[in-house]
Amino acid sequence: MITLYDLLFANDLRPSPFCWRTKLALKHKGLAWRDEPCGFTEKQKVAFAGSQTYPVIHDGTTVVKDSWAIAEHLDTAYPDKPLMPDKPYARFVNGWTDTSVNPAIFPLIAGDLFDRVRPQDKEYISESRGKRLGTTDFAGFQAKAREKGVAAFRAALEPARRVLKEQPFLSGDAPAYPDYILLGTFMWPRTLSPLELLDKDDVVYAWRERMLDLFDGMARKAPAAA
Repeated sequence: MITLYDLLFANDLRPSPFCWRTKLALKHKGLAWRDEPCGFTEKQKVAFAGSQTYPVIHDGTTVVKDSWAIAEHLDTAYPDKPLMPDKPYARFVNGWTDTSVNPAIFPLIAGDLFDRVRPQDKEYISESRGKRLGTTDFAGFQAKAREKGVAAFRAALEPARRVLKEQPFLSGDAPAYPDYILLGTFMWPRTLSPLELLDKDDVVYAWRERMLDLFDGMARKAPAAA
């Protein structure tokens, strides 16, 4: 069976957008796996993969790190139900999400993220994210970011919005890896924060609702912060 090394927060929250990409990809393929939960300060668990980040999978004798590389591996090793029938498009969505969407979300949930990390990981987060943001007042930073940041985040979604006005999923009539990339990103705030990032009349909101219901509601049923 495949082992997935998945980022763990307090109360069994699993917010990593990159780990969610992999979980959704595994579900798409109809593959079973077991979770190996790992905190921020348990990187020795993935040292065997030469990785400092999650996800990592152990598939038989094959070890793969990085969500994109994992998706490529799954399509090669399990060719039924391709994740990326249009690989250049999937690569574009991957890059756009990593460079435009994820950075727009992080300031909006920085305080909630710090509040929900495991107690033994708080010092690590305070140092690493504090260095990135230039402050360890995560709650104050988050409050200020939300003044204009929610509108900026919604604007960053315009490429997806234009596609979803014409078809039900980013990938066409059925979801594929581009959809799992973006849903993985939405699982990040959904897991950690009560903040609602979308208007209900937004086509992206309707798409997200359809995605949450996939695979018997796997994403919708995931533990989330109140």
